[in-house]
Amino acid sequence: MIDRNVVEHLLTVNGVDPSAPDEEIKSLLISAKWHEKDVETALMVLRENKDTHKRRVDSLHKVMRTDERLEPETISALLGIDVDIKKQEVPTGKTYGHMSVKQMGIVTLVALTLALAFVITAMWYLEMGIFHIKNGIL
Repeated sequence: MIDRNVVEHLLTVNGVDPSAPDEEIKSLLISAKWHEKDVETALMVLRENKDTHKRRVDSLHKVMRTDERLEPETISALLGIDVDIKKQEVPTGKTYGHMSVKQMGIVTLVALTLALAFVITAMWYLEMGIFHIKNGIL
């Protein structure tokens, strides 16, 4: 685990305030040859409350990994564009279409037809099976 005092000392030695924006801290730590995962951990340690040890997350990880709906204001703040979402229901989460029996039958029929056409074409090209010429007689 990365110690908060070490990170704060490194930042102050390089003239960066520990409460500086994440991008500035990231650029400093990456220029100091820190690994990307260590940089993320250091940012989490810096944003942790010293007394309660609760973390304040300012990154997009929290937003992108939840199933909650985003408010238009949040989207506008993240993307920098105005979003106008109507009050109608917008589907969230993963939705998968289900195939009906008729659709499965059509897919099976097309697959079998293509397979049979391929086999017959290969037999004709390689002169095998029903296309095998025996003593000049077809």
